[in-house]
Amino acid sequence: MSLEDHLKLWNHSAIRVLDIRRSRIGPEEKRASFRMPASGFLLIHQGCADIYIDERRHSVRGAYACHAGKGSLLDIVQVREAVQYDLIFYKAAPAPPHRKELAAILKKNSPFQSSYGFVPGYPLALYAKSEQMLGLWQAPSALDRFHVRALFHQLVYEMLRQVHEQGGTDVCRPDLVARAVRYLKDHYAEPFGLQELATVLEAGPRQLQRQFKKRHRVGPMEYLIGIRMEQAQAMLTGTKATLREIAEATGYSDSYYFSRAFKKHYGISPLQCRRSCRISASGLSRNPIGEAAKLPYSEVDSANHYQYSSGGEWQVIKRTKSMLAVSLILSLALILGACSGGNGGARSNTNEGASPTSTASSTAAPGPAQAEQAGYPVTIKHLKDDIVLEQKPERIAVLDTKFVDQLIALQEQPAGSVTAAGSSEDFPEYLADQLADVKVLGTRDEPNLEAIVAMDPDLIIITGFQEKIYDSVSKIAPTIVLDFDEDWKDTLVTFGKIVGKEQAAADVLKAYQEKVSSLKEKLQAKMNGESIALLRPRDGGIRVHTPDHRTGAILYGDLGLIAPKAVTEVDDTAYQIALEALPGVGADHYFLLTDDMFKEEAEEYQKTETWQSLEPVKHNRIYNVDTTLWIAYYGPIAINMIVDQVGETLLGGH
Repeated sequence: MSLEDHLKLWNHSAIRVLDIRRSRIGPEEKRASFRMPASGFLLIHQGCADIYIDERRHSVRGAYACHAGKGSLLDIVQVREAVQYDLIFYKAAPAPPHRKELAAILKKNSPFQSSYGFVPGYPLALYAKSEQMLGLWQAPSALDRFHVRALFHQLVYEMLRQVHEQGGTDVCRPDLVARAVRYLKDHYAEPFGLQELATVLEAGPRQLQRQFKKRHRVGPMEYLIGIRMEQAQAMLTGTKATLREIAEATGYSDSYYFSRAFKKHYGISPLQCRRSCRISASGLSRNPIGEAAKLPYSEVDSANHYQYSSGGEWQVIKRTKSMLAVSLILSLALILGACSGGNGGARSNTNEGASPTSTASSTAAPGPAQAEQAGYPVTIKHLKDDIVLEQKPERIAVLDTKFVDQLIALQEQPAGSVTAAGSSEDFPEYLADQLADVKVLGTRDEPNLEAIVAMDPDLIIITGFQEKIYDSVSKIAPTIVLDFDEDWKDTLVTFGKIVGKEQAAADVLKAYQEKVSSLKEKLQAKMNGESIALLRPRDGGIRVHTPDHRTGAILYGDLGLIAPKAVTEVDDTAYQIALEALPGVGADHYFLLTDDMFKEEAEEYQKTETWQSLEPVKHNRIYNVDTTLWIAYYGPIAINMIVDQVGETLLGGH
């Protein structure tokens, strides 16, 4: 970040000094390590050591000055000569009104969160200011505290002046993933989930999940499992601690759940590991992560992803007994699934044992009922645990609206479903005639557990978004938890396995790919580089969806439409802006998402002078589309309709 950008934000921010501390660490002490409770300056007056800020090394020999953002991990290690230092914590918040330019700078690289360090050319100037601030901070007078605030600005000025005179310094943006890894390694013994981790790191759960997976190929909670299992393995082979003690030391509240997780991870039980004093070569790498392709877990947006419902035996579904069994069953299911067919058939009541009916089918031509079960058993991998479907489920309850679309696309129907919260109708018009007999189970945000019990499902399908109700619904029926942000194509493949229609799913995907490939060429020729943005008025502002959003991925990825620069610079699925900031989005065309819940709000926005001044409004390039269709029902039918609407709108003269 340039000095000019630094100064713009410092000049336009309200600053409050939170604390001032002076400390010393000698060579006899191994290290000083703590997480920054607030943004702050670290001023080292003397000493020789290595300082790490979020694993970034700073070599200190004498005077040194650093800055670290809130949540950063600060380590002072390898102390070769006693280090004396001051820590000055502060809080900064841009003062209203926020200018668009300042908001963009702050979002891109906040000086209050950046980490940097340098050898000061005039260390005594910094020491004098710090010494004076410390003395006043310890005084009880409110006037003295006010003086500290004035001196803080002088300290910041002196820091920036010296940095500028040295030609700048290596300012680095906080590395979210590195901070997450360090936190996981330091806190693996504590029970927490993705939401809690994101809160500590001051990031969004989806943002953290996406960035972490991009770098490590697995999510942070999978990474945590790897760390816990490696620590557990070391304790098993290197100590005499009991299973309960090891479970508690690695973040598990129950030794039973710990044992299951360990066996799932390494392929052998904890006791077998202790007896053999080694991990089987067929297990995972001892690296906390190992090969991503070998990891048995999927990312979980939950606080207790590593615990499972004891649930007992299910009539239709059983849990996997070993990773080898899963591999064999899955291979068999894929082979048989290609040959499965038919829509009829009675429900089987087989348990874990081999079915006499399935044995007989090898010597006689299968009837309709047998044909429908030909692709079973089949293993379904999901966020909680792998489960095996012994036969096709007949009464499926889906607790996310997009799953309804997925099933109908495969010519199947759920027995019960939640509805979209923003609509006055139970189901959208394009699906309503096919869902007349479907039981309404509340909304996605507030599922009705009593209604779920009453419909007596033999399988429940939810997303990680509803993880908090997993323990409750998994006691009603076997429950599959799918990733809320998973690509609809991958979800369709999973549903194809669940209902025994893998070929039908493949046919749907092939037809879609052919459609978008053809339309993409036509759009590129027609649009001539003009940009598109997706807007959703809601909650007193306007949400702008980015290419990382699932519908944005269709527009910008599948159809190759161009997003405005302001939209592509945001590292999240969406961001909220005020109406006054809308001109800054700068798109040539806008798709405007509207629904019953925010209809009046959207209409009010469109009456404003700001809205009417937009060039796309003047040229009739604002296109109203249905939020329920474009956002809630994220399945093949809805997405094909979205693609058709985009084509008709942009190619058909609007």
